[in-house]
Amino acid sequence: MNDIDIGRVSTRSNTKSSIHTHDDFQDVPPIYTIDLSLPPEQRYIEVAQELRTVITGLTGLFDQLLDDADLPKRTFHFLARLLFRRVYSKEQHQELRGFHNVTGVPMYLLIAFNVLLDCFMGCTSGGVLLKEPGSNDKRMVHFRTLDWGMPDLREAIVHFEYKTSRNGPVVARVINYVGYVGVVTGVRQGLSVSLNFRPYHNNDGSTLANIKFYGNQLLILLGLRPSISSNIRSLILPNAAQKHRTSRGMLASILNPEHTLADIAHAFPPVPSTACYLTFCDGKQTFVLEKDRVTAKPLVSTSFIATTNHDVSYETSSSGQAAHVAYTKAQKHKFGVGMEEIVAESMQRKECIMANWKKHNGSGKRGRKKNGCVELETLVDWISEYPITNQETHFATIMDPEKGEIAWIRRYDEGEIWEDSSSVGDISTV
Repeated sequence: MNDIDIGRVSTRSNTKSSIHTHDDFQDVPPIYTIDLSLPPEQRYIEVAQELRTVITGLTGLFDQLLDDADLPKRTFHFLARLLFRRVYSKEQHQELRGFHNVTGVPMYLLIAFNVLLDCFMGCTSGGVLLKEPGSNDKRMVHFRTLDWGMPDLREAIVHFEYKTSRNGPVVARVINYVGYVGVVTGVRQGLSVSLNFRPYHNNDGSTLANIKFYGNQLLILLGLRPSISSNIRSLILPNAAQKHRTSRGMLASILNPEHTLADIAHAFPPVPSTACYLTFCDGKQTFVLEKDRVTAKPLVSTSFIATTNHDVSYETSSSGQAAHVAYTKAQKHKFGVGMEEIVAESMQRKECIMANWKKHNGSGKRGRKKNGCVELETLVDWISEYPITNQETHFATIMDPEKGEIAWIRRYDEGEIWEDSSSVGDISTV
């Protein structure tokens, strides 16, 4: 294990890494500084020029989705050209236009990438009380792994550091796929956020509920409503928050630093979205929203909490009964094939990290209760353990919202992690 300094900020912000191939794949994603004071079409020119080959290589993802769904390619490319004309935010649409201008990738494919991505990811997220070695200071940090079955995306992972002026300080950090302008994993001082896929929605046996749910998704695809990752961006990036209006008013109203996680918990549930799990942390507490279209169930902790890709309610009965309920509900979901396996694997990941926490906080010598917190090195070991990190894990990271920093990150190559791997937790710091 290498020594870790949780407070160390990368000095590579102005160093651009070369395009990755399988042979020179790097554990830590390249870091790019994005100046939000520039016109949106100009913000990503440098990264688009450098990663042009990676971005153009992502055009095959749309075909892969069509193949998986057994849909005719020619017909759906034609429909996509007609329907995927814009994203809801004018600012984000202009950013995509900048990628198009540099790479030549058709706008409809860039838009499809941005409105479909957050519907398919399996992840592990949560918060844990952390203690630095040699200090009594404690704060909550936000851990997160992102899993997806599309290996081509691994080389597209980037670390963006955002500024509001050319020579200003970094105001937010986002781990993202190049060409994607929403946020599914991000941190600024006072807040970190991650999004997990939820494979079903409430009342999915109701025709009316299904019409409302899939109608909302259609509006997102047509650019008439923002995607959930676009709304998350409104919480993390200051420029986007000022310009991005949702269909239920301004999310900027909950971005005042004086407002708490409780304010976000109150304001975010009624914002129309796809079903998902949202994890928020401010360094003092972490809460999870089991989000449905316009409602959400909140879960809060000041010590430890974790979520994967199933509702907590499935954990109230025995494992076998819970799995059966989960399978039944997952099979009803429109995306269909494979959802039952996703839920079963989700439960395994949740049980694994919960077991680590319970073991760590069991009684120590002479029956004394342990202190209810972990050190960073221990947390890295936990989230690097199989199956939390698995064959489909693209990256794992730990965010420190109190400092507004990425404390640790590791990117994984295809085939790097297998069930019998003896060690997946080598530490890479930023």
